[in-house]
Amino acid sequence: MRKKVLIIDDEQDVMTYLVAILESNNCIPYSADSVQRGFQMLEKVKPDLICLDIMMPKESGISMYIRLKQDQALKNIPIMIISGVEQAGEFNFRSYVPDKSIPAPVCFMEKPIDVEKYIQTIEKLMSSGTASEKQEDK
Repeated sequence: MRKKVLIIDDEQDVMTYLVAILESNNCIPYSADSVQRGFQMLEKVKPDLICLDIMMPKESGISMYIRLKQDQALKNIPIMIISGVEQAGEFNFRSYVPDKSIPAPVCFMEKPIDVEKYIQTIEKLMSSGTASEKQEDK
Protein backbone atom coordinates (compact mmCIF):
# COMPACT_ATOMS: atom_id res chain seq x y z
CA MET A 1 0.00 0.00 0.00
CA ARG A 2 1.30 3.45 -0.90
CA LYS A 3 2.07 5.64 2.10
CA LYS A 4 0.87 9.22 2.51
CA VAL A 5 3.42 11.93 3.27
CA LEU A 6 2.49 15.51 4.16
CA ILE A 7 5.12 18.14 3.34
CA ILE A 8 4.76 21.45 5.17
CA ASP A 9 7.19 24.05 3.83
CA ASP A 10 6.78 27.66 2.75
CA GLU A 11 9.35 27.33 -0.07
CA GLN A 12 7.45 26.32 -3.21
CA ASP A 13 10.54 24.96 -4.97
CA VAL A 14 11.34 22.70 -1.99
CA MET A 15 7.75 21.40 -1.89
CA THR A 16 7.74 20.74 -5.64
CA TYR A 17 11.06 18.91 -5.38
CA LEU A 18 10.01 16.74 -2.43
CA VAL A 19 6.64 15.95 -4.05
CA ALA A 20 8.43 14.75 -7.20
CA ILE A 21 10.82 12.59 -5.16
CA LEU A 22 7.96 11.03 -3.20
CA GLU A 23 5.82 10.40 -6.29
CA SER A 24 8.70 8.63 -8.02
CA ASN A 25 9.19 6.46 -4.92
CA ASN A 26 5.69 5.06 -4.59
CA CYS A 27 4.39 7.53 -1.97
CA ILE A 28 1.31 9.74 -2.09
CA PRO A 29 2.52 13.27 -1.33
CA TYR A 30 0.39 16.11 0.01
CA SER A 31 1.69 19.61 0.60
CA ALA A 32 0.91 22.76 2.56
CA ASP A 33 2.76 26.07 2.51
CA SER A 34 2.00 27.14 6.09
CA VAL A 35 1.21 25.73 9.51
CA GLN A 36 -2.44 26.78 9.14
CA ARG A 37 -2.76 24.99 5.79
CA GLY A 38 -0.90 22.02 7.27
CA PHE A 39 -3.55 21.63 9.97
CA GLN A 40 -6.29 22.00 7.34
CA MET A 41 -4.66 19.21 5.31
CA LEU A 42 -4.40 17.03 8.42
CA GLU A 43 -8.19 17.26 8.77
CA LYS A 44 -8.57 15.81 5.27
CA VAL A 45 -5.72 13.31 5.19
CA LYS A 46 -4.12 11.37 8.01
CA PRO A 47 -0.58 11.02 6.70
CA ASP A 48 1.81 8.23 7.58
CA LEU A 49 4.62 10.80 7.89
CA ILE A 50 4.99 14.58 8.09
CA CYS A 51 8.01 16.42 6.64
CA LEU A 52 8.10 19.76 8.44
CA ASP A 53 10.18 22.90 7.88
CA ILE A 54 11.25 24.95 10.92
CA MET A 55 11.23 28.52 9.61
CA MET A 56 7.86 29.60 8.21
CA PRO A 57 5.90 32.85 8.30
CA LYS A 58 3.30 33.51 11.03
CA GLU A 59 3.88 30.25 12.93
CA SER A 60 7.05 28.19 13.05
CA GLY A 61 7.35 24.50 12.33
CA ILE A 62 8.55 24.00 15.91
CA SER A 63 5.29 25.49 17.20
CA MET A 64 3.34 23.14 14.93
CA TYR A 65 5.47 20.21 16.05
CA ILE A 66 4.65 20.91 19.71
CA ARG A 67 0.93 21.23 18.93
CA LEU A 68 0.99 17.94 16.98
CA LYS A 69 2.72 16.07 19.79
CA GLN A 70 0.20 17.40 22.33
CA ASP A 71 -2.79 16.31 20.21
CA GLN A 72 -3.98 12.80 21.14
CA ALA A 73 -5.24 12.09 17.62
CA LEU A 74 -2.06 13.25 15.85
CA LYS A 75 0.81 12.66 18.28
CA ASN A 76 1.82 9.27 16.88
CA ILE A 77 2.43 10.48 13.33
CA PRO A 78 6.21 10.43 12.79
CA ILE A 79 7.66 13.85 11.94
CA MET A 80 10.84 14.48 10.00
CA ILE A 81 12.21 18.00 10.45
CA ILE A 82 13.68 19.35 7.20
CA SER A 83 15.36 22.72 7.43
CA GLY A 84 18.21 24.89 6.30
CA VAL A 85 18.39 26.60 9.70
CA GLU A 86 20.61 23.97 11.31
CA GLN A 87 23.10 21.41 10.05
CA ALA A 88 22.20 17.77 10.61
CA GLY A 89 25.11 17.06 12.96
CA GLU A 90 24.43 20.23 14.94
CA PHE A 91 20.63 20.08 15.32
CA ASN A 92 19.79 20.17 19.01
CA PHE A 93 16.03 19.73 19.36
CA ARG A 94 16.15 20.60 23.06
CA SER A 95 17.49 24.08 22.27
CA TYR A 96 14.13 24.68 20.54
CA VAL A 97 11.92 22.62 22.87
CA PRO A 98 13.32 22.22 26.38
CA ASP A 99 10.12 20.48 27.58
CA LYS A 100 11.14 16.81 27.77
CA SER A 101 7.50 15.71 27.71
CA ILE A 102 7.59 16.57 24.00
CA PRO A 103 9.45 13.75 22.21
CA ALA A 104 12.17 14.55 19.70
CA PRO A 105 11.38 14.18 15.99
CA VAL A 106 12.17 10.85 14.35
CA CYS A 107 14.93 12.54 12.37
CA PHE A 108 16.34 15.80 11.06
CA MET A 109 17.54 16.49 7.52
CA GLU A 110 19.18 19.66 6.36
CA LYS A 111 18.47 21.52 3.13
CA PRO A 112 19.45 21.03 0.43
CA ILE A 113 18.13 17.48 0.69
CA ASP A 114 20.40 14.54 -0.04
CA VAL A 115 17.92 12.64 -2.23
CA GLU A 116 19.37 9.19 -1.61
CA LYS A 117 19.40 9.67 2.17
CA TYR A 118 15.88 11.15 2.06
CA ILE A 119 14.52 8.14 0.15
CA GLN A 120 16.31 5.68 2.43
CA THR A 121 14.97 7.43 5.52
CA ILE A 122 11.41 7.52 4.14
CA GLU A 123 11.64 3.80 3.34
CA LYS A 124 12.86 3.03 6.88
CA LEU A 125 10.10 5.11 8.41
CA MET A 126 7.44 3.50 6.25
CA SER A 127 8.61 -0.04 6.93
CA SER A 128 9.27 0.25 10.65
CA GLY A 129 7.48 3.39 11.82
CA THR A 130 10.73 4.81 13.21
CA ALA A 131 14.07 5.94 11.84
CA SER A 132 17.50 4.73 12.87
CA GLU A 133 18.57 8.38 12.88
CA LYS A 134 16.15 9.22 15.71
CA GLN A 135 17.38 12.23 17.60
CA GLU A 136 18.18 11.58 21.23
CA ASP A 137 16.82 13.94 23.84
CA LYS A 138 19.57 16.43 24.48
